[in-house]
Amino acid sequence: MTVMEIVQSEQLKQLKDIFMRFDMDLDGSLTQLELAALLRALGLKPTGDQLHILLADMDSNGNGLVEFDELVALILPDISEQVLVNQEQLMEVFRSFDRDGNGYITAAELAGSMAIIGN
Repeated sequence: MTVMEIVQSEQLKQLKDIFMRFDMDLDGSLTQLELAALLRALGLKPTGDQLHILLADMDSNGNGLVEFDELVALILPDISEQVLVNQEQLMEVFRSFDRDGNGYITAAELAGSMAIIGN
């Protein structure tokens, strides 16, 4: 299993947990009100029209509800792309601490980097 597959698996678990918290009637789908609550919890404040358009875009089977697989199809590609960006940023930071480039950060390298940051 690749790092990306592990990351996606973990993301799916987290997304499923979030989905289940907002599926108030536990029917395996989100109504427009449940979707609105989920989005607000994420700090988004869509208007009624925006919510209606989002629901229409997400609802691939046309039943007026958002099932978990529909949510994943919309969200996971964006999350995966963001994770790859974050992974690259993390590697840049790691390389800046790993002064000799051997793939390890020694105590001396850490102390030297922290001294530079502290200035």
